[in-house]
Amino acid sequence: MLSDYFTTEELASFLRVKPRKIYDLVSKDQVPYSKVMGKLLFSKKEITNWISGGKEFINHKQNLPNVLLGSHDPLLEWAVKQSSSGIAMSFDGSLDGLDRFKSNQGIASGLHIYDSDTREWNVSVVKTKLEQYHFVLMEWAKRDRGLIFKPDDRYNKSSIEDFLGKRLVTRQKGSGSENYLKFLLKNRNLDLSDFISTEVAFTENDAVMLILSGQADLTLGLSSEAKKYSLSFIPIVTERFDLVINRKCWFEKPFQKLMNFCRTQEFFHMASKFHGYNIKDLGEVHFNS
Repeated sequence: MLSDYFTTEELASFLRVKPRKIYDLVSKDQVPYSKVMGKLLFSKKEITNWISGGKEFINHKQNLPNVLLGSHDPLLEWAVKQSSSGIAMSFDGSLDGLDRFKSNQGIASGLHIYDSDTREWNVSVVKTKLEQYHFVLMEWAKRDRGLIFKPDDRYNKSSIEDFLGKRLVTRQKGSGSENYLKFLLKNRNLDLSDFISTEVAFTENDAVMLILSGQADLTLGLSSEAKKYSLSFIPIVTERFDLVINRKCWFEKPFQKLMNFCRTQEFFHMASKFHGYNIKDLGEVHFNS
């Protein structure tokens, strides 16, 4: 039986590296292994597949927390709750979600990060941050994002320059909204210092609530949220909100239950009420590691 496995020392000898290199690979989860009675063992079959296929091996961390990480999306939040998938949610922003995904803190993470160099959404950042991981980047929805503010018949506002010196909602560092706001300001030769910062808003709804409560004058938010609360909206960009999903978890019951719910008439009916959403390509894979 043990002849089907390498010990740490045997694998190091086989690969012609020092044992500490094997321990380093294990600590970074970059080599297939098992742990029996505190001892590391390496399947010869899996090692052969690993060598021939580069990174193609099954992650030994089988039991990831059934949690959705990353950026907040109102339609996604509703669908997770209605689907009875059992998936919990912990929204902390696009980049923080990817870091937590790398640390095996969840099965999937939402993001909407624009790369101004490639002029694409999400692909560049997941290639960079998740280089050694097994994941699928799947489209959730395209969403209209723009300037949200209270209607005021006395002034005709048409651009962000009309709000200089006003209270601009601050989003958490690493969020997709913050990322695009910085890009927008840079393109207009503006800076956050040209506005008055408010308290940090962690969700799309929280940002709009600051406008409604009179604690802020402007936010870069979703058209759907502006429509819901009868606020004024100036469109800026159509963004793509994606989910990065652990490849193994893609096939497991919780995520599949969510995806099955997204094929129902109940889901389509609700999605039609989200102004500025386009779910035509929901489920399309934009990158497969």
